[in-house]
Formats: sequence, structure tokens, C-alpha cells
Amino acid sequence: MSFRRRNYQEVMDGLLTGILGGQAAEPHAFPPSDGSSPYGYALAMAPVADLVSVWGSRNGEPHQFRKDTDYGLDGDGRSLVWLEGGEWPDEGSLFQVNYLPTGTAAAVNDIHVGSVLRTLAETVGLEIARLYAQLEGVYRSAYLDTAEGSALDKVVSLLGVERVRAGRFSGELQLSRTPGSHGEIHVPAGTRVLTIDGNIEYETVAAATLLEGQSTAQVQARDRETNPQGVAPDQLVILAKPIAGIQSVTNPAATTAAGADETDAQLRTRTKAFLHGSERATVGALKEALSHQGVPVDVAELTEGGFANGRVRLTPHAEAMTPELMQRLETVKDQVRPLGVDVRFDAAVVPKKLDLSLRLTTGADLLEQDLRAAQNAVRTRIGDYLQNLAVAEGGSTNRLVGLILGVPEISDVQILSAAVQGEAPPAGPPGLESLGLAGAATTLGELELIDPNLPTRLQVFVTYPETAPPPAPAAMTTALNALTTYLAAANAADPPAVASLDYRALLYLLPLPVAGKTTGVPQDLYGGTPPTLPTAAEVSPYQPRFVLTMQSGLARVLEQDGDGYDLSPDERLSLAGVEVDLEEAVDA
Repeated sequence: MSFRRRNYQEVMDGLLTGILGGQAAEPHAFPPSDGSSPYGYALAMAPVADLVSVWGSRNGEPHQFRKDTDYGLDGDGRSLVWLEGGEWPDEGSLFQVNYLPTGTAAAVNDIHVGSVLRTLAETVGLEIARLYAQLEGVYRSAYLDTAEGSALDKVVSLLGVERVRAGRFSGELQLSRTPGSHGEIHVPAGTRVLTIDGNIEYETVAAATLLEGQSTAQVQARDRETNPQGVAPDQLVILAKPIAGIQSVTNPAATTAAGADETDAQLRTRTKAFLHGSERATVGALKEALSHQGVPVDVAELTEGGFANGRVRLTPHAEAMTPELMQRLETVKDQVRPLGVDVRFDAAVVPKKLDLSLRLTTGADLLEQDLRAAQNAVRTRIGDYLQNLAVAEGGSTNRLVGLILGVPEISDVQILSAAVQGEAPPAGPPGLESLGLAGAATTLGELELIDPNLPTRLQVFVTYPETAPPPAPAAMTTALNALTTYLAAANAADPPAVASLDYRALLYLLPLPVAGKTTGVPQDLYGGTPPTLPTAAEVSPYQPRFVLTMQSGLARVLEQDGDGYDLSPDERLSLAGVEVDLEEAVDA
């Protein structure tokens, strides 16, 4: 049942229409229940001379629609027509039409302001409007979200909940984040906190959220019982139900007696928490209880012939199921499972790992440490999104882009590739709808972040035996700096002139004291006739290793013939250093 209050103006429109012999408050459903077009409604007393007014609900509130803007009369005067571009009633609601049929003739029609008839009508209309206001109050008093005062007390009493009166002890709790944890941590209202001995139990009266980077948060808590005294500082230190990401809880100060009754808002919050926590023996209760164990669990109710057959299967998604973890899940399952329903765990499914390659656009005036901090924030946000993604969801590229653009230093992002490890990569970049992750929990695999303002670092290590002449680090540094300068210009071209680096090509550029070794400059490699490249065997006993550390922190090591590294468009290199070390002697 729903109720819509009619205000004074709507009541008067109906009264005056009725006095003139018209049709008052003729109801129609929007959209029509017969499935016909919502634009036209045949009126009962057609043909119609004039539409007086149309009233209904819009956005859940009483609303008067505009004549010739929202609605109008069709050409033959028999139907009300809703106009394109105008405001329409809420779907599933009723609207009322006041109109005058053709040929209407009322015996009394003096409805001008100040007349006897108009004055009597206004008096009646005012009383009817007052009755509607009172009925609205009665209607709202029946629901938890809208009841107030004593009416709210009566509603919650149906659940055995009573308003907490003044004198109950309360205080402030401090929640501390686990070091190294990321993302937002939500602590719901009604979270219970106990003393070490468990004799005294408090509950939070409001929800609290620790934002990303926030180490502590404060929230009010109240004694669950009418104890004669409060607790001393640092006594409320045990969470009755552990919360992932919360390391500790305490009350920094002693609790004191509250000077006022529990407010309506607090009572509503506590009642909803009671309803949420009291659910048992349903699939929803299973999902809720298992969701707090730190392991994604898919809950599937099996059916036969379109009906539930009394079997529920639970599929954990974890790299490995330890006996302790399995026992914890079994305990939670047994606490809330429906009686007589076969609830069992299937074998654990290993989470998917999603490899991503992203190109970021950042400000050219940002410092390197700011750019790397922005990339760390991107990595954290993507990891948290995938970790909290429901098993049945495929993952949204739009959501992913929105999270990345939420980092202030990043002005634009392009998803170059997205592939699940062990699965065939998609042909081309991902679409705008889904990442295709449904069916298993997902974690972040390799994340490649490309930002032209933040170069990939190249570091060179060369080992050699004591019997060989030492290489010259300064000469190698000069040669490799020439390479990074050349690549910066070549990859800035459209299209980029260099697509990859090869181990043997880097050996060619590296000046080593090896007789007969070919050595040259980058222009030799990428322009004209390719030179003859040395091999790892030809530069022996020197053992060069080239380590490329990408912006995301991933590293590629080139240390033998055939090793290579693909450069992304706009990717730059910077030389992080050249290190020369003697080879460790091996005892005979």
C-alpha cells in the first residue's frame, strides 16, 4: 500500500471541478497496466472541453504537471496525451486528472474568489487538506525510516528493541589501521567491543570509515547494558568480531553517563543493525557471514526443475586452503546454515590474476617523487578494486578508469591491454563494458604503467675475472647516455622509430676491452645497414647484465643472447648507473 498526500491546491482543483459538473480526480496508472503506449489515455467522460489540472507523483513527491508542456488534449478531445520532453509521473504510480466534459452545465457556477460558494468550498478544502496531512503522519509512523518519537518506539518494540534512556554509559573509541593495509575500511554501526575479561560490552552508535591513508578514526560507543559504572581508559580493547584491516581498538578516556535519551536516528541505526545481524537460516545470511572471513566465497543455491532442491554449494577462492582457514569457514557455515539444507564446500578455486598495461598522462611540471607516488596510488586502487570485486562480476573498465582518474596527478589514462594469466589474450584493447573476470576472484598480476614524464631506469652490471683488464665505467656511461638520448628523440616521433632493445645490440654499444669486438653508436643500429652484433660468447670473460626497471616497479633482465625488451610508444629510458665488479673466485 502507498499513500500520497494531497495538498490544499490539489483538493481545491478537485472540488471546483466537481462543482462545475466536471470529472474530478479521475485516476490513471502510469505506465498503463495493459502495456499500451504511455503517451495517450482515453478519458471516461469524453469528449473533453478543457483539462483543468493533472496531479501525481514525481521523484516520490506530490507534483502538479504543466498543461501544454507536460501533457495536453489530443485533437479529437477524447484522450490525455503526455508530451515528449516534458515531465512524466513516476513509474508504477497513479495520476489524477481534473477536466470539464463538452456540454457541461452546472446549476451553480459562481466560483470566483470571494463568492459564497467559493468561500464554502475553500473551508471544506482546507479541512480535507488537513485530514490528508494527518493521514500522511499516520502512514509515515508505520515505517522504521519515517516514524518519529513515540511512534518509532512502537515500531521497534515489535522487534523487542527499546530506546536507550539517559544515564547509559558511553564514550569514544579509537580504531587503528593495520600497518601496510590499503583501501577504505568500513566499521558498521552496532560493532561490539569488549573488555579483556568479556564482562562488559559496548557497541558503536554510528558507522565509521577509515579512508585510504588514514591510520586512526574515532567513533562513539555505548554500553549494551545498564551497568552502574563506566570503564576506565584503555579497557575496551577486544573486537567481538574481527574486522579486516583493523589492528586494534581502545577507549582513550573513561566512559561517562549520557545526559540525553537515544535519538531517533541512533535508534533507527541500531534497529537496522539488529535486523542485519539477526538473520539466520537463509542464503543471504550465509553470504553475509562468510564475507567477513577474508576469503571470497561464492554461494550457489542449486535448483531442479526451476525450484530450489535443498542444496547449497560454497566455493572458496584462495591460493591455498589451510586447515585453520577451512575450520573457520566450516564454523561460520554451521552457525548460520538453514536447518535441513545440505550446505557443503566445493574445492577451492585459485583466483585469477589480471595483467594490465596502462598509459598515464601527467603534468610535465611534477617532480619525479610525485609521479612515483601517483603510480603507487594507482597500483593500490586497482588492487583494492579487484580484491573487492564480486565473483559473479566481470569487472568494469569504466570503473577502473574512474578510480585511476581519481588520483589528482593523473589527467588521462588509456588501457593498452588487459589479460588474465593463463588465458588467451583478447584481440586488441579491452572494450568499455567488461574485463571478462566473472567466475573467480581476481587479484592484480603484472601492472605496467607507462608515463612519458617518468622514464624506465636502465642499470648495467658487468662482472669480470681478475685475469682480465677492467672495463671503463665512464666510457660505458657515456655510450649508454648516448643511447637514452637517441631513444628519447626516436620514440617521440610519430610513429615511434624504435620498438625494442636487444641484448646483442646493447653489447654492440658497450665499450669492453675485448680484442676484435665490434662497437658503435645507436645510429648504426637503427639506421642504414645493420652492423654485425657481438654475442655473449664473444665478449667473454666479461658478463654484462642489463636491468630495466619499469615505472610500475617490474624489472626485466637481459643477460643472454635472444633476450629483448619491447619499448612502448613514448617510453623513455634513463641511465640509473653502471656497476663493475670482480667475479668471485670459485674454490677448486
